[in-house]
Amino acid sequence: MRADRLLQVAALLRQHGRMSATDLARRLEVTPRTIARDIEALSAAGVPVYAERGRLGGYALVAGFRPDAEALAVDEAGALFVAGGAHVAGALGLGDEFARALRKLASSLPSAHLDRVGGLLDRLVIDPGGWGTGAVRTPPAMRAVFAAVQSDQRLRVSYRPRGESRGSERVLDPWGLVLAADTWYLVAGDRGTNHAYRVDRMEAAELLDEPTDRPERLDVLRLWHELRAEWQALPSHPIVLSVARAQADLVQRTLRLVLMGEPTVVDHGGDRVEIRAEVSTLRGSVGVLLGFGNWVEAVSPPELRTLMVEIADQARAVHVSHPDA
Repeated sequence: MRADRLLQVAALLRQHGRMSATDLARRLEVTPRTIARDIEALSAAGVPVYAERGRLGGYALVAGFRPDAEALAVDEAGALFVAGGAHVAGALGLGDEFARALRKLASSLPSAHLDRVGGLLDRLVIDPGGWGTGAVRTPPAMRAVFAAVQSDQRLRVSYRPRGESRGSERVLDPWGLVLAADTWYLVAGDRGTNHAYRVDRMEAAELLDEPTDRPERLDVLRLWHELRAEWQALPSHPIVLSVARAQADLVQRTLRLVLMGEPTVVDHGGDRVEIRAEVSTLRGSVGVLLGFGNWVEAVSPPELRTLMVEIADQARAVHVSHPDA
């Protein structure tokens, strides 16, 4: 659902008084079913729209309703134009603003807000491909991160990289936010180089009273694609493990030292589950997995099974007592 289309629906109904779903669909180049969903969204947000049945029926606004665009607050105007509509606006913490803005729908926005809204669109990227498939969650640091992105202010964060037990402090120039499938990333500059940081790995975030040195014509979408391509170009090895059910969560957490992306758990029933993952190194994975003993069995690839045996034999040879000791 696009917020700008909802604006157009409301504007057309104000202009024509009553319109059928077919007429609205034709003008907006969507299907009548899409128009029906848009009408439901308008109604749920408090816009007084209703349906009239019959040959001359259609959709109409309650007589006398005229939303006031000048009453839109800047945050409400921005929330309206977040790509992805209410779903993404809610994940950003703008769900209430989105609903309020829909209640103030108008055919145009006051010029005082246009720069802010345009700037927000330049700083948000929705990548449905991403690296995960779960529900979108709002990390605790999101409010401070989003504020820094909007205001072009530097951000001090405590960031815990993958595989580390604690975070380290760094000062970032936030360029934009990316929602990749179910995970929020901050694209930011750090001492002259650009990186993507998972917002849910930020243990703390503080907005600084320092402006960013934002490059001219910065394209957050292009930069995100470059960073993602670099990550995906790193070597990886697919592995399959059979894991004792009771230890599955612990194994997944420990595997993060060598993981590339998120693991998949396949439950076939019984007292074991199957974990499928991409890892950066097979030998490093052995170092992680041997500590679990018979809780974990390496199913594939064969090279991983061979390494498990070889390294276990090496450790045994070093630690078994000699008869004459």
